[in-house]
Amino acid sequence: MKCITLLLDGASDRSYKELNNQTPLQYADTPNLDKIAVHSQCGLMTPFREGVALGTDLAHYLMFNYKMDEYPNRSIIDAIGEELTIVTGALYLRCSIATVSRENGFKLLNRFTPNLSKDEVVALSSVLKTSINGYEFEFVHSYDSHGFIIIKGNNLTENISDSDPFRAGMYAMKVESFEEYSDKTKFLADCINDYLKFTFDVLSKHDVNSLRDVPGNMILTKWAGIYRPVEPFYKRNGMKGVIIGNSKLLKGLASYICMDYYHYDSFDEAIEYALNCDYEYVHLHTKEPDTASHKKNTMLKVKALEVIDTQISKLLDFEGLLIVTSDHSTPCSGNNIHSGEPVAFMACGEYVRVDDVKFFNEISCSQGSIKLCAADFMNYIINATDRGCLYHLKQGRFKRNYIVRDENRLL
Repeated sequence: MKCITLLLDGASDRSYKELNNQTPLQYADTPNLDKIAVHSQCGLMTPFREGVALGTDLAHYLMFNYKMDEYPNRSIIDAIGEELTIVTGALYLRCSIATVSRENGFKLLNRFTPNLSKDEVVALSSVLKTSINGYEFEFVHSYDSHGFIIIKGNNLTENISDSDPFRAGMYAMKVESFEEYSDKTKFLADCINDYLKFTFDVLSKHDVNSLRDVPGNMILTKWAGIYRPVEPFYKRNGMKGVIIGNSKLLKGLASYICMDYYHYDSFDEAIEYALNCDYEYVHLHTKEPDTASHKKNTMLKVKALEVIDTQISKLLDFEGLLIVTSDHSTPCSGNNIHSGEPVAFMACGEYVRVDDVKFFNEISCSQGSIKLCAADFMNYIINATDRGCLYHLKQGRFKRNYIVRDENRLL
């Protein structure tokens, strides 16, 4: 049985007075989603732990049945998605060209220096390559003021903290050993701190910045990662899978876990491909609810959800397992980028328990018959597509929750 997951990125949210104390998903007019709910098992899914906010890549990674300690960090997924050549053993840091002032540290004026032209970035990049205590530092431009710092050398580790505090008005943070302490991590962190101060010195003096009203005068770093391979999605879950999306982040994630990736230009095109493609697991992603949430405008999010609802009518006739959920909650209020509430979940198919929920939203689904976390997501699908096996079976070298079809035959 084929499974399609309609992933409404960031659709779940909080309640708002201007929406009569409802969430945007409650308030929105979504007759097609509600029609699916009537024939579904509904509930709430916790992306990781209650109150813990996740980014899109990590939330998806856990949904796809990978463990937190297997996560390579977003820098690696971004680098793959942007088609960088991955250097084995190198340390990758996501970074931005920022604007800071030197006052009791490095105070952030802009986390991302605005309106940098390609020529300006090329010129600034030329002074950012250097060596410090045996480590080679290189800046690779991505887009706008974004890029990567790639570090090569011995005794590299991803267990180092960010220098980017993730909010303007704060100060660049000292890079430290992260959740471990050893001489090698402290030495590496100290070298990165020296590099960050080096970038301030060379960029502050650069001719490009002498001509700009808003200089790009320091590099900020985050999400240290070293590439390490993981088990392919097919081996982990027993299904051939595809992600249908339009982001480099999802493209990178698909490549990393050996799923196929299909880029769409319109959501109508994406739905057609989802229905007609020859995959056992189809992950149909739309970013629109999340994008609207980041505008901090509840009615904009309501409208985004209503538009999506008008587009999904063809999914109502799908005869496999149809799941609708989100990867995380994205609030239309407050300072948080994402938030840690559970998300609405529903599954419609031949092998699910249909409950009494009539509407697809966080509050109605909370009255449903299932509570799960992201780590349960693929196992739920394996069971609901009738692919499961007895868990105590030993089918080959590794524990599997699905019927193994490419077994090693005794000859």
